Amino acid sequence: MKPSRLTTLASALVDAAAIVTVWVGLFAAENTAIAYLWREQFSGLWEIALARYSVVPMGVVGFAPASLVVVGGWKLAKHAEGGSIAAIRILALGGAVATGSLALGLSNGRHFTNWLLRGLFVGALVIAGAWMAAYLVPRVAAWSRRPLILGAFGLALGVGAWLADAFLLVRLYPALHWALFASTLLAASCVALAARIEALPPGPLANGFAIVVAAAVIYCAASLHHFVAAVDRATNLRIALVEHAPLLGRVVALETWVRSRDLNALSPEGATAAGPSEVPRSLDWSGHDCLLLTVDALRADHVSAYGYARKTTPNVDALASQGALFENAYCPTPHTSYSVTSMMTGKYLRPLLALGRGEDSETWAQYMRLYGWRTAAFYPPAVFFIDGNRFLRLAQTHLGFEYAKVEFADPALREKQVAEYLSTAPPDRPLFLWVHFFEPHEPYVTHPEHVFSGGAAPDVDAYDGEIAAADEGVGRIVRLMRERRPGAVVLVTADHGEEFGEHGGRYHGTTVYEEQVRVPVVVVAPGVRPGDRIQTVVQTIDLLPTTLSALGIPRPARLRGRDLGPVLARAADSAEAGFAFAETDDYSLVASGTDRLVCQRRAAACALYRPKEDPAEQHDVTQLDPERAAQLYTRLRSVELDHGRYEASGGPVWPEALRRGLQGESDSAPEVASLLDDADVGIRRKAAEVCFELHAKQTVPAVRRAFTRDEDGEVRRWSALALTRMGEPAPLTDTLLYDARSDWRHAAALALGERGDAKACEELTAWWNEVVPPRSVGGPDAEPAQLSIDLTHAEELLSATVSAHCKSAVLELLRALKDVRARPHVADALGALGDNRACGPLLALLTDEPYVTTRPHEAHALRALGCIVRPAESKPFGLQRVADEVDRPLSRK
Repeated sequence: MKPSRLTTLASALVDAAAIVTVWVGLFAAENTAIAYLWREQFSGLWEIALARYSVVPMGVVGFAPASLVVVGGWKLAKHAEGGSIAAIRILALGGAVATGSLALGLSNGRHFTNWLLRGLFVGALVIAGAWMAAYLVPRVAAWSRRPLILGAFGLALGVGAWLADAFLLVRLYPALHWALFASTLLAASCVALAARIEALPPGPLANGFAIVVAAAVIYCAASLHHFVAAVDRATNLRIALVEHAPLLGRVVALETWVRSRDLNALSPEGATAAGPSEVPRSLDWSGHDCLLLTVDALRADHVSAYGYARKTTPNVDALASQGALFENAYCPTPHTSYSVTSMMTGKYLRPLLALGRGEDSETWAQYMRLYGWRTAAFYPPAVFFIDGNRFLRLAQTHLGFEYAKVEFADPALREKQVAEYLSTAPPDRPLFLWVHFFEPHEPYVTHPEHVFSGGAAPDVDAYDGEIAAADEGVGRIVRLMRERRPGAVVLVTADHGEEFGEHGGRYHGTTVYEEQVRVPVVVVAPGVRPGDRIQTVVQTIDLLPTTLSALGIPRPARLRGRDLGPVLARAADSAEAGFAFAETDDYSLVASGTDRLVCQRRAAACALYRPKEDPAEQHDVTQLDPERAAQLYTRLRSVELDHGRYEASGGPVWPEALRRGLQGESDSAPEVASLLDDADVGIRRKAAEVCFELHAKQTVPAVRRAFTRDEDGEVRRWSALALTRMGEPAPLTDTLLYDARSDWRHAAALALGERGDAKACEELTAWWNEVVPPRSVGGPDAEPAQLSIDLTHAEELLSATVSAHCKSAVLELLRALKDVRARPHVADALGALGDNRACGPLLALLTDEPYVTTRPHEAHALRALGCIVRPAESKPFGLQRVADEVDRPLSRK
């Protein structure tokens, strides 16, 4: 008698319940196995227990639906065993697809670069897969009449597949490991089906068993967010499972993948970076214009409203009394170009650009224009001075503003320009207006109407005068706006701060200590309490999502900042710790609550400071609170891992180690070197290049192995260059010095030059000729001249030039003095090279040098060169200027 559909369905559900039950036992068995095999990888037994009681239920929810697929396949195999031609064909097709996918995954390495060879390999596996599925699978199904054989087969296959997955070609050939993972689950399913046949014949007991298992799965699904939150807090456990547990590790990886796609909106408690999810609207700025005022190089502790003794900012102080002031606000990078573009895009743009992402980012102005706003910007061309080649699209489109006045202007001229624009702006459309004041940026100019004296140093007095001049501009624009368009929201902030030797440097863009990255943020708007002083840590990239939310504009998915509306409206916990991230080439910062974790990337070391108790950030309290330091370091890693997650793909997606290496983190070097054994030649090439950039000694064995064994020419070239930089012999580098491609010649010259090899000088000189500003660039009315490479690479090039003692490059270095960023370093190099041709140009620069931090470098170079200074050459005070500056200690950025 043919069974009814209901009976067939009940039987299938019992089969699925049996499979899920055995899979749970399999997960638990693996949990026990890794506790013994890799005990040293876990912090304690509590982590093993957490895996058992949280990761195993996550696996049940994640893979329970697959049990139904297995049951369907089993029924199909039974039909094929009974002689069904259709079933056999379906199995053959499924087997061909499965083994074809495996073959494609296995054949994308260096050994299958020949397409004919790859085609033959894939074809052979497709045929083999079709045959096995069509002829062997039905024979396995026939063992259902002999459950002990079926169970033994499943047990042997499962153990073998698990061991191979755990120990064979670890981290290589992902397709193979996914096949082994699937084989393990299928083998366990065979055990489950054998047990079900033997112990659970059709009937009420079997049906009850299926109901109990289904209820357990539903309970796990309902509690999933608790399991996810618990596991996401256990960073070490996640790493240990992904590294060593083929089954539970994939559960963690699956959860991470799902969360990264934002499918379930599951985020870990205490998440550090705002993802693309909307929050309830706490403020309503509808119908109000928006005025954004930014001041260049304005550190928060030189603003009167922040407790500075001098009355430098009466207009900002007045705005603070009318609205809210954030005591702990931070910029993302203390360089104008990176900070302004980050604020205007709501994301950390520097790390994105380093990864080759983010150049297509939409801006604050573009979002506003999309919803009918008129937009206008008034800013100096120096906004894009640092690494301008990275911001070509943003600079050319004026950050998305439909009207832009890009020129240097004092507050009075800026007021006139804004007034002219407002006279033409239609009153029936809301307006977003941005004005950037450049006054406090070095070199500092004395303003007769804003004179300060008796400070810590004359340049501090001049700096405070510049702040007062910028504050005058703030007052002018605010009064004008309120007169012409009353009721505007006013936002005031800065792009970065300024250092005056607090941590051994000057200027900005070099560290992430308070003086360089803590900035004022003042918000005057409806719903904001006047005179409110908020302790929550915030970022300037939070201003964009805050404004969009308050205006009712949907939050774009790619923003990293968060909506500060709940904090401003005091709907959030007033004691909320908050979060900020900042970075430079060598430093990164995580700020939360009263804690500041400052990490030096190249030293792979971090220090924990508490500025409230230690304003100068001189006392590392890591040893007093190691747990807090570890928490903040985990949050730092989380933010850095998230860089680029929400960006459109602009190139290859690199492994995390490479992403960190590309950002200059020296502690990533061993992990980067391990990628030299990767099957993907693209990853091996990039890993070798990053090893060259990091030139960390601990990578020598791996790099030497890649140089001698890798079949790819590009990998061998980068490996040879990296070995040379690390002081190891690699004759190939000498050959690359004369390569047809300039990039290989440059890299070889850099590596050889750093080792003091004079034969690099010709190429180093040619390289300098390529990167220095043209003779016609730069002048009193032109934009500042600059090198065509970033400052970090310019310093490396200078080091190689000096080490190889390349006097042939002196004329090019004299032209490089036009770049004010590089000028101190170039002056040092000229002094070290000892060529008297530099005397005249250096002396001419020193006598009129406006940059306080650069003068000592020029003077010390003159002394090193032994230049004879005559009164006619030195202008009225030249001799005294040289003497004064030689006595001044050099500051290193």
